[in-house]
Amino acid sequence: MPQLDFLIILPQVFWLICLFSFFYFVLAYYFLPLFLKTIKARINFIKINQIFEAQIISTTIENHQITFKNLNNSLDKIRSLLFIKLFHLKFHFTKKPFKKTFLVLNKKILIASTHSFCFCNSILLNSLKFYPGFLNKKT
Repeated sequence: MPQLDFLIILPQVFWLICLFSFFYFVLAYYFLPLFLKTIKARINFIKINQIFEAQIISTTIENHQITFKNLNNSLDKIRSLLFIKLFHLKFHFTKKPFKKTFLVLNKKILIASTHSFCFCNSILLNSLKFYPGFLNKKT
């Protein structure tokens, strides 16, 4: 059999070992350092991005908290102004201008709107039912 002839196999094995060792050294000493450099560069890039992201998140949270504090202070001022200026007005009539039932209804609406403005109570606000006049509904 010519495939198993020692004279034919020996040069093929020699060239196989030579070419394999050549490709191995080229890959190990040329391409592998390039791959390692790109991997290290990617790792450093990711670390820098994580640090930058943490800084942005911390500044955003601080700005968010400052904005909420300012907003709460402004809303407290508005709430106190509304409560003091608008809801504590005293009217002194010499003659009663309205019927008693109308005044009771206005008082209930005023109390409900005061609670909804001052305490942000949506249940009280939703408890008021307003209907257009053409429906002729009575509450």
